[in-house]
Amino acid sequence: TTALLAAGAQAGAYSEVESNNTLDTANDLGIFSDPGGSVLVSGVLDTNDVDWFSFTLADTATLSVFAAFSTAGGADGVMQIVASGGDVIAFDDDSGLGLMPALQLESLSAGTYYIGFSGFGDVDSTSVTTDELADGLGHQQNFGYKLNIGFSVVPAPSAMALLGMGGLVATRRRR
Repeated sequence: TTALLAAGAQAGAYSEVESNNTLDTANDLGIFSDPGGSVLVSGVLDTNDVDWFSFTLADTATLSVFAAFSTAGGADGVMQIVASGGDVIAFDDDSGLGLMPALQLESLSAGTYYIGFSGFGDVDSTSVTTDELADGLGHQQNFGYKLNIGFSVVPAPSAMALLGMGGLVATRRRR
């Protein structure tokens, strides 16, 4: 139901459902299209756990994912973005606040993608070149988290040209 909300209204909230420890069992967040959209995911990461989420882009878009959690008790998250074929296309450990991962990918082509969220020690930046997927093994943290996932559609080149021409016309009229 929540995935349908995300797809229809282009915004929503989603609570993680176990077992979502592999790409095949990833929680589906829905289809996102023009003009973009967002979803807030709430989840819990247990020892030796990874949480996978899938989403589909109907159009080329910019993807932004930010994690939030309390770092009390040593919580430290890592995140991967994976293409439908299993290729790891992005990894982050601490680009957000403190020990929180954050990723932004521009001009992500239409298609299905996966977000993997796990604890520090599961995978690292070499996963982008080795396609090692987070499996939850190697971390001992237990903590609740939120993932703020946002999509903004990238205008087609023809639309950008029209916007540019509109700016030229507006500039010429002001003189």
